[in-house]
Amino acid sequence: MDNLAGLAALLSLVFALVVGARWVTRRRLPFACWAVGLLIFAAAAAAQSFGESHGQADHVTLYRIFYLLGGALGVVYLALGTLYLMAPRRVAHGFALVLAVFTVVVAIDAFVAPVDPARLTTAAGILGTAYRNAIPLQVAVVAFNIVGTIIFAGGAAWSAWRFIRRRAGLDRIVSNVLLTAGALVVAAGFSAAKAAGATSIDPLGGYEAVGVALMFAGFLAVFPVRARMPRESNLPSAAARAR
Repeated sequence: MDNLAGLAALLSLVFALVVGARWVTRRRLPFACWAVGLLIFAAAAAAQSFGESHGQADHVTLYRIFYLLGGALGVVYLALGTLYLMAPRRVAHGFALVLAVFTVVVAIDAFVAPVDPARLTTAAGILGTAYRNAIPLQVAVVAFNIVGTIIFAGGAAWSAWRFIRRRAGLDRIVSNVLLTAGALVVAAGFSAAKAAGATSIDPLGGYEAVGVALMFAGFLAVFPVRARMPRESNLPSAAARAR
C-alpha cells in the first residue's frame, strides 16, 4: 500500500460493512446512516490515495470527488446517525431533509465550479484553494464539519460521561471514549495537513487511518462481530433509552 489514505479507505470500508450488517439485522436508522457516512469516508480516502499515488493535478474529477465526500459530507452523515439515536425522530427527520437538499446543492457545485489544476500541486490547493467561486461547497465544508463533529463527537463524549456517572459497564465507557477520540483525530487531520504546507496531504491519511481505527475499535467494544446484538443500543446512547 503506497500511502496511509489507502489504509484508511480499507478500514472505512470494512467498518461500513460491519455497521451495514447491523442495519440489515436490526433495521435501525442510526446504523444505516453510520454505514453511509463510513462508505463516504471510504470513497473519499480511496480517491485521496489514488491522487497521492498518481498526482491530483492530472485527475481533476477524482479531486472533485475527494473534496466533496471527504471535505464536506463524511462527518455530517455520521452525525445524522447519532441524531437519529439521541434526538426526537421529528428533529432527525428535519435534519435529514435539510441535509439531503444541501447535499444536492453542494454536489452540483463541486462538479460545476472551476478548478485550477496548477494549485493541485500544493496541500492548500488540494484542501480547497484549487476551487474558484465554489462558495456553497466551501461554506458546506466548514459548516458540515463543525456541526457534524459537535453532534457525533459531542454525543459520544456526553454518553461516556453519562455512563461514568452511572457506573455502567466499562465496555460502554471505553466505546464512547474511542468514538470521541477517533472523530476528533479525523477532524484534526485536516488542520495538520494544512499546517504542513507541503506538496501533498500525506499527513491527512495517517490521521484518517488512526481516527477510523479508533472509532472501529469503539464500535466493536460493544458490538463484537460474532456476538449477539446487545439488547440496549449504544453509540452514543443513553438519551435513546431515556425517551
